[in-house]
Amino acid sequence: MKRTILTIGLAMSLLLVNAQQGSAQMNTFKQRLDALTELSDQKALKSELSTLEKSKLEEDHILAIEYYNSKGENEKAEALTKKSIKQFPQGNLAFQKRLATFQELTGLEERDQVFQKLRADFPTQNYYMIGSVMASEYAAAGNDTKMKEYIDSYAESLSDGRGNKIDKRMLYGQAASGLIAKNPDAAAKYLKMAVDYAKESMEELSDPSHPRHNLLARAQGNYYSTMTSYLGALTRGSNPEEAYRQSLALYNDVKDTDNANAIALVESAYANALITTKRYKEALPFMEKAIKSGSASALVKENLKNAYVAQNGAETGYPAFENALNTEREALALQEILKKAIAKEAPAFELKDVDGQTVKLADLRGKVVVLDFWATWCGPCKASFPAMQKAVNKYKEDPNVKFLFLHTWEKGSGDPTVGAKKYIVDNNYSFEVLMDLRNPETTESAVAKAYGVSGIPTKVIIDPNGQIRFITSGFSADEEKAVDELSTMIEFARS
Repeated sequence: MKRTILTIGLAMSLLLVNAQQGSAQMNTFKQRLDALTELSDQKALKSELSTLEKSKLEEDHILAIEYYNSKGENEKAEALTKKSIKQFPQGNLAFQKRLATFQELTGLEERDQVFQKLRADFPTQNYYMIGSVMASEYAAAGNDTKMKEYIDSYAESLSDGRGNKIDKRMLYGQAASGLIAKNPDAAAKYLKMAVDYAKESMEELSDPSHPRHNLLARAQGNYYSTMTSYLGALTRGSNPEEAYRQSLALYNDVKDTDNANAIALVESAYANALITTKRYKEALPFMEKAIKSGSASALVKENLKNAYVAQNGAETGYPAFENALNTEREALALQEILKKAIAKEAPAFELKDVDGQTVKLADLRGKVVVLDFWATWCGPCKASFPAMQKAVNKYKEDPNVKFLFLHTWEKGSGDPTVGAKKYIVDNNYSFEVLMDLRNPETTESAVAKAYGVSGIPTKVIIDPNGQIRFITSGFSADEEKAVDELSTMIEFARS
């Protein structure tokens, strides 16, 4: 029989009224649970649990359920959960049960239908996390209408850490990047909104007297990043000439500044626009620079020969030219990677995989071990997986290299092990997934904490002697580059 298990983190997510009250409620709940757990008088404990079970408040039931789960008394927890759902049919536990059913669905249209019914039946619940995931998935499918519908459904309730309402244009821009591949014209429309918002924010913070002037650099980075995504959508859409015109203007604005990050972003967008509009000779210097730095887009790599011929009039000498560029790229990449090399003892761990088998790091001594910390709710983690699958495939016949994918920092309802396995199976990844589950008392994932993980995805490369040699965070959208960098780290750790 399937059990409903609450951790402190899940229980509190069900109890939170709004973000501003979250910390106080978390502390109160934990204090009450600690007090209950510390009761040594069995008669008093039994009386307190009985009072909680008979309470007319659902949060008291959740407290008792959490206590039973923490003590391994799962049958009592399950019985009380059923009783509570019957007593509070519109409550948090009833919502959690319905939400778990929703999360097991895979078809996008089916999920949409079930979600609409869920929202109608539980109108007071917070749907931001689900809504943002659905918006992203519809964007990836090229459906901007449904993307917008989902963003609009939760945007009004969102605020930042200071209580200020989050501008909807920013939310559109975040999701619209996923539209570019299948619906670039629609993506450009929404990204233009995000560009306008980013520009307004940057101009507002540029005033030295502004109380948050120290955030100007971040605002500038956001503007140039959003602008290059917008230019990318224009380039792939029905009006690449407009992309060329705007990217040229933007390049002229930044090329003589000292903002290296902005220059790199704009040069990439400008090069892609030049290539798409067949201005190959103008594009060649930017293409060479991008290939040497390892930041070349697929469009640049596919059209390098065209640019070379446009510049030289023939293919003669092209193989040597391409080889020289790649040799320089590899040398520069190695230099950059070696700067990140470290040497410290890897913390030991023992975890269950998604099939319940125990895996110990100590048993892998003598191999290079690659740890990938991820979670099903983490968009960048999942975006990095196609490249990680290529890396796994590259080393699948090498018995001295082991990849382990550690699911950590679980959120939301449902069994995280079931959810993690389902995601991997549904997407045909051949990953060995271990569950770094949260501790019910500390709400922390022990292995992620031991390795100092502060954000995911994080990858850790451990050498055959049990020494951590590299720790990297984030992911590269360039799959080839990501695989090359990881391979270089693996080979260095092996040597």
